[in-house]
Amino acid sequence: MKGRPPALAEGFADRRATDRYLPALALGFAGYVLFGKSFAYLGLPPLFIGEILFALGLLAFLASGCMTVLVATVPAVSAALLMAWVLLRTLQGLGAYGIDAPRDGAVALYAGFAFIVAALLVERPARIAQIVGYFRLHARILIPIAIIFYLVARFLGSSIPKLPGQDVEVISVRSGELAAHLCGALVLVLVGLCSVGRVWLVAALAAALLIASQSRGGMLALLAPLVLAMVLSGQLRRLIIVGGGIALIMGLAYVADLEIDLPRGERPISARALVDNVVSIAAPSQANNLDGTKQWRLNWWEAIRNYTFHGPYFWSGKGFGVNLAEADGFVVGLERGGPLLRSPHSVHMTYLARSGVPGLTLWLLTCASWLLAMLRAARLAWLRGDVDWSRYFIFLSCYLASIIIDASFDVALEGPMLGIPFWILFGVGLGSLMVYRGLHVIAPARPRRLAGTGAHIAGAAALLAATCLGSPPSKATEITKCPSGSIQVPAGATIQALVAKAAPGATFCIGPGLYRAQLIAPKDGQVFIGQPGAILNGAELVTDLRQSGPFWVTATPRPGHRAFGTCLTSRPRCNDPVRFFLDGQPLEPVAELASLRPGTVFDDPATGRSYLADDPRGRTLERTLQPYAFRNDGARGVTVKGLIVEKYATPAQQGAIFGDENPRATDWLIEDNEVRFNSGAGIATGDRSVVRGNKVHHNGQLGISPNGADVVIESNEIYENNIYGFDAGWEAGGVKAGDVERLTLRGNHVHDNYGSGLWCDVDCRGALIEGNLVERNSDAGIFYEISFDAIIRNNIVRLNGTGRGGQQGSFWVWGAGIQIAACERVSVYGNTVTVSEGSSGIVLVDQGRERLDQPPASAGHAKALYRTVGNAVHDNKVIYEGPTGLSGGASDVATASPNFGIIETGDNLFDRNTYVLQQATEAALFIWGHAPISYDAFRTLGQEANGRIIRPN
Repeated sequence: MKGRPPALAEGFADRRATDRYLPALALGFAGYVLFGKSFAYLGLPPLFIGEILFALGLLAFLASGCMTVLVATVPAVSAALLMAWVLLRTLQGLGAYGIDAPRDGAVALYAGFAFIVAALLVERPARIAQIVGYFRLHARILIPIAIIFYLVARFLGSSIPKLPGQDVEVISVRSGELAAHLCGALVLVLVGLCSVGRVWLVAALAAALLIASQSRGGMLALLAPLVLAMVLSGQLRRLIIVGGGIALIMGLAYVADLEIDLPRGERPISARALVDNVVSIAAPSQANNLDGTKQWRLNWWEAIRNYTFHGPYFWSGKGFGVNLAEADGFVVGLERGGPLLRSPHSVHMTYLARSGVPGLTLWLLTCASWLLAMLRAARLAWLRGDVDWSRYFIFLSCYLASIIIDASFDVALEGPMLGIPFWILFGVGLGSLMVYRGLHVIAPARPRRLAGTGAHIAGAAALLAATCLGSPPSKATEITKCPSGSIQVPAGATIQALVAKAAPGATFCIGPGLYRAQLIAPKDGQVFIGQPGAILNGAELVTDLRQSGPFWVTATPRPGHRAFGTCLTSRPRCNDPVRFFLDGQPLEPVAELASLRPGTVFDDPATGRSYLADDPRGRTLERTLQPYAFRNDGARGVTVKGLIVEKYATPAQQGAIFGDENPRATDWLIEDNEVRFNSGAGIATGDRSVVRGNKVHHNGQLGISPNGADVVIESNEIYENNIYGFDAGWEAGGVKAGDVERLTLRGNHVHDNYGSGLWCDVDCRGALIEGNLVERNSDAGIFYEISFDAIIRNNIVRLNGTGRGGQQGSFWVWGAGIQIAACERVSVYGNTVTVSEGSSGIVLVDQGRERLDQPPASAGHAKALYRTVGNAVHDNKVIYEGPTGLSGGASDVATASPNFGIIETGDNLFDRNTYVLQQATEAALFIWGHAPISYDAFRTLGQEANGRIIRPN
């Protein structure tokens, strides 16, 4: 993902029961942020709001069908083991301590929220966008309100009413809790995932100063993650400037001895108090009894270490339910009427004291493995160019780290106020990590040394988890019931042998398992339904490897067809359909043996041998073999449903599910499949085909290649295609159609492809492109080229023309959000187009190209050209993120061309469009003919008579 984490348009959400839980959980999260302890007391004892949310979450977890999140990653396994150990110790204390045992055990049992949230994200990855939206609301709205509530509590504490029947004030937010949530909001803004105004920043910094003067833990919980976020996101210069500015202001305030007194005997707000807090962390300090409270903690912590590491509670701890303050002799609160404190001021010491060294070890392993996984994912995303994915993982890491820091110095995770938000964030990280891995390689890469049994189990678990990934409204991995009378296909069976024996119209129910290098040629009306885990894999295992010097060598048979298609100069082997996969990851071909490195392969055409630099022992090495999973031999009315189709040696412009070559092959239904890692296109179609609800990703050249007439492609997720480096100017990206009549592209999420998102080229007629979300593709978002009679409406098109993967990207008017080249009678309306800096919005362009549906001029006929005429662009919204970009009509022909002036005279019209400028600019943002012009000049040429432009402020 480059740009925002995966998102779908509002109308795309599948209204399932599990969709209702996240908003409820978000409201609960907000309640803890705003009201703290008082919100936790809502409910009917012993069922408070946290327990109610947990019970509802368990129902959502079971409904999601993605329970493999429990064993899919090291952090998940660690958290599950931690829950199991704490649950055992809690049950042992239930008889002696009653309800106090589960109340104390909640410190780990709240981890159930993590698995609930992770399962919901894995079930429907589009929910990540929903959660990011919640975090933005958290930053922009909740945090300012929380700051106001916190100030009210500090200055008017005695006047705040209490909950009926409870000795708890309605607003009961601690400094450390607000510090953690404020830190999360600041990091979200800092890494660029949320924009705020200056007033917000001033208020946030003022609140940070207040918190830092009140709480050492809160100060560290704010400062350390913010510094980490700046370092990880490459903002060292900003860190130096901001740090220097704050130090200067604090120095002046310290010298001037500025101070604001607070009621109820709390520490004053001042630079001196802040300095005292910093000093007291590492050195003795007599200010405000700071040293006394620190020494009290250290003494208690030392006692806990003595009776666990060096005493009788090494393995078990003292258990859950016991009041540790009383048991250890460190009671505070008697002066207020009783022993209010139950646990030491450190969650790490809580785990050690209550569950022994095993509990502490599992807790530390859970936190460390999660943070390492997030930071590693952030680094990999950055290296892949998925900048906003990287920022997203940095945000999650720093937010959770802030909570851990606060919990290291205070009783924080032991209660629901911060404990439930902590485990929700933990689950968001788990689910997002699994989704991101699924978007790229399905199974995570693993170090070479871990290729033993344990690694294979982990890889299998990750693959099982990945099968939960899908796109609305349906997914390849949802269970499709096989009708009665269907032919059962067990794992390992030769499917084509069963097909040959069966009559036309037969239904085949393909059971879970791997079907390697199989080719299926259906008969008319046959139906192929895959059960969850049914994988058609077009590759063979490579086992004839031998070591030759530093390399590993195998003989590679070459296919009978020639390589086809134009490659980027940097990747000249893009069109070789024979590809190697090591542990599920494709190896990049290199042109010479001297260039061979780990992660690459060299094919020597002279000897027919392939050379690898990676040691393949104990690993899985595959080589594509079959060109097609489904090859049509003229079959009509075939259904392919619920399968994973991967690693076929498909030639360019042809699909692994291949329904187009034979003109008789019509009326195919290709639904709810996952199609990935095939050398050419994933899916190809013929007349009257329907391609619906599939995930089509990481194919070598194209996602889908529509051919024929009356083709419908709807509700698919199409992403990260053209991974082998075809030149997108030739043909590559998400969807590319040619010479298709009445093509419908509806409701698809098309993102991050290395080429254009949706592209219809060469004599397309009657196309309907509506309701799609098209974002972050390397070239144009929607491209209609040398064609006729189309409607492009109600799409969300944003941030295309990125140039990722070495593609051309934005250049002049190319790489636009919606790009109409040399076409007639195209209507573009109701679209929202977000334009990144340097790219273009909605453009018409005339090229004076010779028509391909007419006899060539060389045959004695007059030269016929495609003409840009009769196009209407109206009622769209174009949002410019940067100060530059173009919309309008551009001519790319010489003065002598018959098409010179066709933009101006060809009855092309822009009207009732809205242009929103996010930045002030004097740049010419429009073009009409040959030169960029201003908006006013655009209007004087007869365009946008009823349009408007909205400038900042």
